[in-house]
Amino acid sequence: MVYRLRIRSRLATDRQTLWAHASSMDGVNAELAPVHMSHPADAAIGPDVPLGQPLFRSLVTLWRMVPLDLHELALVAVRAGEGFHESSRSLLERRWVHRRTLVDAPDGVELTDELEFEPRLLGPLVARVIGATFARRHARLRHLFVGRDTAPPRVDWQR
Repeated sequence: MVYRLRIRSRLATDRQTLWAHASSMDGVNAELAPVHMSHPADAAIGPDVPLGQPLFRSLVTLWRMVPLDLHELALVAVRAGEGFHESSRSLLERRWVHRRTLVDAPDGVELTDELEFEPRLLGPLVARVIGATFARRHARLRHLFVGRDTAPPRVDWQR
């Protein structure tokens, strides 16, 4: 079964600052903590990366100790300062599509994550964990960039 969700937050920063964060693996791991993605030292999401092929494999762990998944990262498109389109796979996900967009908004930037994924096993449980993980990512982003919205980010599941 394929699951789809969209989550967005308005953040009090500019696109260049947010892009510098979102396109670095240190930024990704700051959002994911206590989950961590291993990566090569020079890994970054930028316009010069080869598209449509795996960039690297990442061991996804909890507290850098408990293995959760093995993720093969591949980017389809990158627009520096505007977003990226990832089409990857992992041990848990037969298919993983992640689109992140950054759009100027009053008093900041609106960041939207759109996901489409197909778990290999335990679909409803995996979907719940991914929804919670992205809600937490957005909460961390709002903490880092002092979001203007007072309500927590909303996860919209789509059929």
